[in-house]
Amino acid sequence: MADPTSQVVDACRYFGGERLRDIWIFDGERHASLFLREDVAPTIDDVDVSQYVDVERYGYVTRESYEDLHYAEYRYTVRGFDEYDQYRTFFGEGTDRVGLFASFDSHVEPCDFRALTESLEGVVDPAGLAAALDAESDD
Repeated sequence: MADPTSQVVDACRYFGGERLRDIWIFDGERHASLFLREDVAPTIDDVDVSQYVDVERYGYVTRESYEDLHYAEYRYTVRGFDEYDQYRTFFGEGTDRVGLFASFDSHVEPCDFRALTESLEGVVDPAGLAAALDAESDD
């Protein structure tokens, strides 16, 4: 069986190619980097990654709120920054839910983040990602 983190990285690389900047997974207490492009690493040297991940953890609350308020299922969020697009989604249910965010260099043509979500949903094993957090946690 393939390593669950490798499957995530492969799916994101296939989607974004050279535009893939970084990939992180997290739960309510821990986080881990799965991929960090060499030229991006120096740009986050002065960033408190734990604080940034804490902001992404608000997605647990907003996801539940959207699920309660909308007739359609929440699947992902995309934020546009001046140099990159940030994608976030969650896998699993309840306390076993694992979040993932990845960034991609901005591009003139729009990206099909629905396709990325479907690709990830096809390969992600939430329990495997949770185990990866146990092994690779940066907290």
